[in-house]
Amino acid sequence: MQPRLEAALTVFDDPAAKARELLRLHRAWQSTHEVPGVLRPVIARAWQRQGSLPPQHRPLGDQQVAERRERAEDLAAVVPLLQERLLPLAAEAGNELVVSDDEGYVLWVTGPGPVRRKSEELGYVQGARWRERDVGVNALGTAMEERRPVQIFGPEHGDEDQHPWVCTSAPLLDPRTGSLLGVVTLSGSYRTAHPHTLSLVTIAAREATDLLGRKHDGALRRLALEAARCWPAGSGPALVVDDAGWVASADGFGVGERVRLPAGLAPGTAWLPGLGQVRAEPLEGGWVLRAASGAAELELRPGPRPMAVLRAGGHTTEIPLSARHFELLGLLAAHPRGVGTRELLACLDGAQTAVTVRAELSRLRKRLGGLIESRPYRLTVPAAVVRA
Repeated sequence: MQPRLEAALTVFDDPAAKARELLRLHRAWQSTHEVPGVLRPVIARAWQRQGSLPPQHRPLGDQQVAERRERAEDLAAVVPLLQERLLPLAAEAGNELVVSDDEGYVLWVTGPGPVRRKSEELGYVQGARWRERDVGVNALGTAMEERRPVQIFGPEHGDEDQHPWVCTSAPLLDPRTGSLLGVVTLSGSYRTAHPHTLSLVTIAAREATDLLGRKHDGALRRLALEAARCWPAGSGPALVVDDAGWVASADGFGVGERVRLPAGLAPGTAWLPGLGQVRAEPLEGGWVLRAASGAAELELRPGPRPMAVLRAGGHTTEIPLSARHFELLGLLAAHPRGVGTRELLACLDGAQTAVTVRAELSRLRKRLGGLIESRPYRLTVPAAVVRA
């Protein structure tokens, strides 16, 4: 569920009066280091996070900015859309449009000359980094921290030099992973503040995410076509995924939209959670995965953070376990010929029923691929509890 949008002021507020009241609260906070309880929650959290600020760092040079733009391929792909949606508003309201990357570095700045010259006096320029811990509470940095759209008005900013400003930011998220790609911001004089700006920036950020989602869908379709060209029908069951594990096609595999790929996946045999033993064949932009057999063994390591360690095909995979799942695997390891639900119930500690035991084993089987069979429940690979 998306958090409710909360503009810094309503259309009925007098910006000048609002700024005077916030300035009084800001100076009280600076004097006592106690955050006033009447602040908006998002601002209260931001003020609580702000500590003493280091000297402002020197902005990146043009070459470094160009390199960051090149690396931020997905972010660069949505800048034209953001400019199309927001620049007309920025020009009309005397605002500038700023797009930063996932580390808070300003990579694109566009808008009317007068407002850009004023922001340059603050160091709000291309190549500057504007996280909260760099320059204090500000919309760009706070949107990064909160992972939500934020509007910060006048003295809600942490640094008094920023008090003449109103800034409205929204995070730009990767639709595939949910990770932060960057932040889009409209900034201008606090006298231009309007609650509708928050909605407009939020909608533009969502459009950018949708655009990236469509771009990713197209890439998956191309990956599936390339796999079909290299491995035509009749080549046997195959699962085609991109480098992040998103499924392009699945022939003979029952999977969802995404599978978890291990870090450093290499061509050859590997064990994947939920899939079991597979043979990984590289494809430009992804992988073709096929069911494979081979020797494997499972180590069960107890401790405050119990885990199973699977060794298969020259790869080692660590699988964190809950205490209950570790206990169940230990019982299965002790009964290599298999064990029924009643026998497991008799051995387990705590109040358990046949239904809860079967449910826990179902979750384990989904996590451990083909390592557990049922009727009776048994491990398909040798397993032992290894104590330090």
